[in-house]
Amino acid sequence: MTTFYLHLPVNNETLQFSLLSKIYQLTGKNMSSGFLMHSLLICQFELKRLFSTRKGLLYLITFTLVWYFILFYPLRSAADFLAQEHNAAAGGSFLDFVGWGALLNWQVPELAVYWHFALIIFPLLTILTSADQTCSDRERGTLRFLGLRVSRNSLFFGRFAGAMLSHALLIAISLLSTVVVAVYQDAALLASALNGAAAIAVNLLIVLLPFTAMMAVLSATVKSARQATVWAILIWSFLAGIISLLSSYLPVLESLKILVPGYQMSALSQLSQWQAIQLAYIPLLQSVVLLSLGCWIMHRQKL
Repeated sequence: MTTFYLHLPVNNETLQFSLLSKIYQLTGKNMSSGFLMHSLLICQFELKRLFSTRKGLLYLITFTLVWYFILFYPLRSAADFLAQEHNAAAGGSFLDFVGWGALLNWQVPELAVYWHFALIIFPLLTILTSADQTCSDRERGTLRFLGLRVSRNSLFFGRFAGAMLSHALLIAISLLSTVVVAVYQDAALLASALNGAAAIAVNLLIVLLPFTAMMAVLSATVKSARQATVWAILIWSFLAGIISLLSSYLPVLESLKILVPGYQMSALSQLSQWQAIQLAYIPLLQSVVLLSLGCWIMHRQKL
């Protein structure tokens, strides 16, 4: 019988002990079994931590309040303006003149504005909220205790999946509220709104994959969430800047922009609904590369 002596922070102690107990009951003495089940348990723990800790609840409340003001002020006002422009599109639209004519391709104005807001807001939120996937637990020593019963791959992918599940929850909340507002304005838009919302949810989750993977890599490398956030902003900005500078002298280097997470955002903003899926290969490829790098770093790091 193996005994574990845990010295955990008060706010996470119950959740961490519950997670370790479930893993112990699942695996017994078999240290190599249950990669998928271990990852699912860790993913479930991450979701519980979002709802069961003061930090997680504060984040949810803050997001809800901020989104409320975005929904009922800038987003709703922009949707009303877009509806007026859509009616005047036959004679030429102001949005076509400024290069935002793609907004008129959406059947539901609220979702068109949401799509453009989301492409800016959610990647930034992902960088801020996904920074602490493994770094702080490594410093506290809790990853070492979990590592006695699960593989490092389970820890890495479980935390990554938990972060993506949290993003999916926030996207669902914000999309549902946007659909309700759109249908309240015009009930005939229900079918189009549901189809558009499904397209946005799928495409937005794909867009967020490389950002979450990038934070997983940095979290496995640095010692704190703050360092991971700072390094993400620095690396993201520097990589985009240096590639743009080099490609201005050597156009052949333009293809290196595929290394920058989110570089396809400008192209995505010109596409509507399911058309955006045609660029899904870019974030998927970036995610595979970043997750492979993260796994390699995770196996080399001390837990």
